[in-house]
Formats: sequence, structure tokens, C-alpha cells
Amino acid sequence: MLLESRRRFLQAVAAAPLMGAARPVAPAATRRERDETSRPVVLSGDGLSLSPADYVQVLEGIVERRGIAADNYSLGGVVEELERTLASALGKERAIYLPTGTLANHMAVRTLARDRSRVIVPDTSHLYNDSGDCAERLSQLNLVPLAPDRATFTRDEVRSVVERTSTGRVRTGVGALVIESPVRRKRGEIFDFGEMRRISAYARENDIRTHLDGARLYMASAYTGISPREYASHFDTVYVSLWKYFNCGSGAILAGPGDVIEGLFHMRRMFGGGLPEVWQYAAVALHYFEDFEAEFARAVRTASSFFALAKEHPAFDIEPVPRGSNIFGLRVRGTDLYRFRERSASNGVLLPAPRPDQSGFLVTVNATWNRTDPEALVRKLVASL
Repeated sequence: MLLESRRRFLQAVAAAPLMGAARPVAPAATRRERDETSRPVVLSGDGLSLSPADYVQVLEGIVERRGIAADNYSLGGVVEELERTLASALGKERAIYLPTGTLANHMAVRTLARDRSRVIVPDTSHLYNDSGDCAERLSQLNLVPLAPDRATFTRDEVRSVVERTSTGRVRTGVGALVIESPVRRKRGEIFDFGEMRRISAYARENDIRTHLDGARLYMASAYTGISPREYASHFDTVYVSLWKYFNCGSGAILAGPGDVIEGLFHMRRMFGGGLPEVWQYAAVALHYFEDFEAEFARAVRTASSFFALAKEHPAFDIEPVPRGSNIFGLRVRGTDLYRFRERSASNGVLLPAPRPDQSGFLVTVNATWNRTDPEALVRKLVASL
């Protein structure tokens, strides 16, 4: 009996490495998704708010499922695959990976303007307000802002600038025009699509090239029903953020005609944007891009049902942004907002800081809403009052 037991033990030990090697290993992403419902719902930000550990786990899952082909100074490998995928999805001939949206917008207007120094931009735009005057300082462009404190400007406003410019004693033509949508400084308000088409048509008639700052374009499409490809078709170039909701560490895609994108490799290096390795960003962005539209549409439906249920409770009210996208006001009555926020966190719902007027919170719809259902989310917030 003792010898038989010892024999079985030795057989088990000998077979252990073989059994371990043969046993299928669940991809890291699958393990993460299995635990998704136990994770908090994050009512701020556009993406999943991946921690460093989450990010590593996602990369491991990608390596196990399909592998990652490395790039060389942002060329080839998975970066090229991402560029081809996004160019096709946006209906453009070519695309280029860039480390930031600031660089994407700057390189676009610098290239499109050619020898004409004036560029029409929204007064509320990222390029005009948040880019350190890079277009003016580094590319000698003169940004002409339109529509103070509005998300949408009109064709007539554009025509007025073009006509005034053409009457100057020194010829200084308008070379490019930028539209941003959704507009971050207007809480995600979406540029009027009818006006967008009229402006783009007028620009083409007057040999003015156009650029769409569509950092959050894929999120806007879920609310308008207009595809990113349809939006992009009205512009020469389009920029889409990769990190905001495709959950990679950094990056942007700039897509457009082949003759525009072709030479940007050298400009990218000139501005210090030709990073030696970006496969760890491109692989994650491509991974989340594949299912983003379906996943975000599901989150929008969850949020819509939640808002309808929340309004039935006397403590809550919902304030949508006119022509808005994924940002909403959540008004909370009859409780200390900071304590409510702490209790919500303990119940698995992470809220942003209260609004300055202490009326409630600005909440953001993102893919973490898929970790719950509308009824459960209402119950958690009611329990936090």
C-alpha cells in the first residue's frame, strides 16, 4: 500500500509540468471581464480609468490571444495596423499615429493652410485655448476665432471673415478652417451637423481646406446617429483621440488624403513626436476600438434608463446639455454632497467632485456603466443619501 501511494505521488509530480502546459490559460482580458461587475462604476471621464495593473493585464491578454508586432520609431507593426484600421473606418486614404491631440491639430492646420496664414477656428476650441499658441509661435499662422462661448458658428460668419480678408491691402488668404465637435469647453455640446455641412461646402467652393477636431467623435456618434465616417467625409483631415475612450496610455490618429498624410512622418519627427516605441499604446487602442461602438451604445442605453428612473426619486434630477453628448448634470437634494460622494464610493459608484454651486455633480457616460444595470445603480445612489 505504501509503495502504491508513493508510486502515484511520483506519477502526479512527474505529470504536473505536462498538465500545466496543456491546460488552456484564460486570457488576461477574459479574467478581467469576468470580474467586471465587481468593479466600480466611474461617473467621470470618457474611458475605463485603467490602473497600471489593469493596463498590464490587458496587454497580457492581447499577447496571449493575437500577439503584438512591435514598431520602430512609430512605424510598422501594430501601429501600422492601427493606422490602416482607423483610416478605413473614417473613410480616409491614410492615417498617422501621433503622441498627442495637440500635435495632431497643429500638424493638420500647418499642412492644410499651405501658403495662406489665416486659419478659422472656434473660439471655444482646444487649438485656440489650450495649445499654448503653438500654431502662431511655431507655424506663423494667424488663428481667427469665431462664435464666442458657442459650440456652433455659421456659414455666414465664415463668409464674413473670408470676404473681409480678401479686401485687405496685403493679401493674406484663409488657408484652413477647423471645427471641433463635441466641444469640451461647452460640456460636450455637439456642433450642428446641418451648419457643419454648409460650412464645409462653402470652404470647398473657396479652396479652403478643412479639419475636424473629433477627439471625442466616436462618442458623439452614439448620440447623433451620424457615423464617424459620415462626419469625416465633410473634412480633408480628422483627428480622433486614442487615450480618451480607447483606454491606451497616450496617442491620437490623424487621417486624411494620402498626399497630406504622406509627408507628416518627417514633421512628426521635427516636432519630437517620432517616439521609438508606441506598440503598448497602439495595441490597447486597437483592442478597445474593435468593440467600442457596440459597448458604448450599450452604456448609453443603460444611462438613459438610469436617468429616467432617477428623475422619479425626489432627491434627484437630471440636467442634459442642449445638443449634448455624454455629460449630464446630476442634481442631488437634501444631503451633504461630500458625504454622499463618500458613501457612493463605498457602494461602488465613484462620483466626481461636486459642482461649485453645490447643486450636484457633472456625470459622464462611459463604458464603466456596463458594469451595472439602471435599477441597481439607482438603488446604490439612494442608499448613499
